[in-house]
Amino acid sequence: MLVGKIIKFYRVKNGISQSTLCKGICSKSYLSRFESGKSTLSLEIITILSERLGIDLNEKLDSYNCIEKYLDELNTALIMQKTDQIDEIYNNLQNIPFVTSTKYAVQSLLLVARFYLHKKMLKKAKNTIDKVEREYLHLTDYEKNFLLHVKGIYYISNYRTTVSVDMRSAVRVLNQINSRTYKNKEFYYHLALAHHFAGSKVLAYIYARKALYYFNKTYNYNQAINVQSLLLFQHDHDEDISFEELVQKYNTIIHTCEIVGAHLQKGILLNNLGVIYFKRKNYEKASSYFKQSLSLTENSSIYYLRRFYNYIEACTEGNLLKKEELLELIDLGSMQAEKRQSTIHCTLFMLLKLNFESNKQRYFDFLSEIAIPQFKSTNNLSYYGQYGKKLYSYYIENNQYKKAIELELEFSSTI
Repeated sequence: MLVGKIIKFYRVKNGISQSTLCKGICSKSYLSRFESGKSTLSLEIITILSERLGIDLNEKLDSYNCIEKYLDELNTALIMQKTDQIDEIYNNLQNIPFVTSTKYAVQSLLLVARFYLHKKMLKKAKNTIDKVEREYLHLTDYEKNFLLHVKGIYYISNYRTTVSVDMRSAVRVLNQINSRTYKNKEFYYHLALAHHFAGSKVLAYIYARKALYYFNKTYNYNQAINVQSLLLFQHDHDEDISFEELVQKYNTIIHTCEIVGAHLQKGILLNNLGVIYFKRKNYEKASSYFKQSLSLTENSSIYYLRRFYNYIEACTEGNLLKKEELLELIDLGSMQAEKRQSTIHCTLFMLLKLNFESNKQRYFDFLSEIAIPQFKSTNNLSYYGQYGKKLYSYYIENNQYKKAIELELEFSSTI
């Protein structure tokens, strides 16, 4: 059966019809039945067919025996974030193109989708996910759960890249995973992230604790640091821990990052620490941490754009730079946001720019007509809350009590 599938794969790949391939060797009906696994052919005929296709059948069969090993290795490398191994294993799989003609087809495609997500190639990841959903209707329980997991990761990755997707989609998909039968408990971390971005702090904390237990148990130090970072962000709302204790916890994990060389994680922690200082209106400290985070971030990534915005906002609120310098930075940020087609960041940088103009009315018109509806429709609760409070204060100051009440009611129903 496998040999027939291999013959068919390379026949189709080379654009050869059944009639052409089997001419002078066997009948077309025999070849058709052989390719579909309904009959067998002699070793002599199989050898002649292989030679006509220009393939070494024994080599292909040896490759088949490596498929399961490569799939397991790639899955483990992606979970453990072993970036130095991921490319090599992926290339090994790509050298076995007929894998999609085997029982490993779905697992292989979903791992390819995860590889694309790892590389931030979101369009290719989406196309691969769509291919699985379109062409493979009968999935095993494992494949169903794996598909849900990969789709959840895609939604999270898309949100992190554009900040324009409703994270409740990720929550809805990941919640469908059967935690009793799906052995990859890494999905708890993605479920925690989805709840965090969707504004469900308690559920984010609960799933983050489950993920941390799993990562510690499997010695997955990079992902354990990611979870600890997420947990620390939840602690910012915890009245049982002092600000000094929280900062100390951050510094401890940052030091761990330095020891294990987890530079990406260190950048995340520094940015989050900046956010905490920003919320306490210590803009000088906040800008310092944002700047340190930027130095560890690839400047072509969306993460750089987000942290760049954070840095400029802190400098603006704290009057830490001259107006000319800030406007120059804002213009640079706006150009980068347009280049990356990040509509949310285009809006955020426009708000920073309008803040410098003397026409206060224009700023708040843009805030009420463009920014607030956009933040709400994309479920960006942090921006919705931050700028919603500014708009509410403006309404109160200008005796627009009806609008203030409407905004408060809308805000309460959303948050």
